[in-house]
Amino acid sequence: MNVYPSLLSDSVSVLQQQLDAVQDVDDISTVQVDIIDGIFTDNITITPADIPLLDFGRFQYDLHLMTVEPLDYVYELIVECDKTQVRACIAQVEKLSYQASFLEEVIQQQWQAGLSLDVFTPLSTIDDASWRHMTVLQLMSIEAGEQGRKFRPQIFEKITAAQKIIAQLDHKVELIIDGGIGQEEASQLQQREVDSIVVGSALWTAEDAAVAAEYFLKG
Repeated sequence: MNVYPSLLSDSVSVLQQQLDAVQDVDDISTVQVDIIDGIFTDNITITPADIPLLDFGRFQYDLHLMTVEPLDYVYELIVECDKTQVRACIAQVEKLSYQASFLEEVIQQQWQAGLSLDVFTPLSTIDDASWRHMTVLQLMSIEAGEQGRKFRPQIFEKITAAQKIIAQLDHKVELIIDGGIGQEEASQLQQREVDSIVVGSALWTAEDAAVAAEYFLKG
């Protein structure tokens, strides 16, 4: 199971410290950068214009867009990012008007294209056509927008339902779970054969983030 450290802050210096803290963990190759506009939810982070200020080193990164109209942010990211280091671009569907347009633009950039559902958003929100084009499905196990919230166990039922849909597709869709994940939750998710987890506060509140990351990687 992949472990993706979550980077959620309005401070470039804080994010750089977090990146540096896990840079030497060999089995981590991807981090997830959260971009929140202060409208989607009552929080705010760095913007696409801040991303060039970060030194990702050897990491690729995913972009998790918790914004009104995520497609507008894709256009900004195309201008601002080193596109070779972007692995995936994932949009929360709740404020996304046109799933197809978002996925098409992301795919055109040769990034993996994904959609993310808040913990209470049903799978039926995803358009039938979107399943055929996306390569990442992220399920939030908390209410999106802030680290440190409590893991919601009802996510397990949604995981099972999502895996049944994915199994019927003719291409691979990576299933990522994000939010409130500690050691116990990570173990439960691994047993349910999810592909990847996003971990934030459990790393950044630990005495040593690299050591904490190794525990997650060992399962």
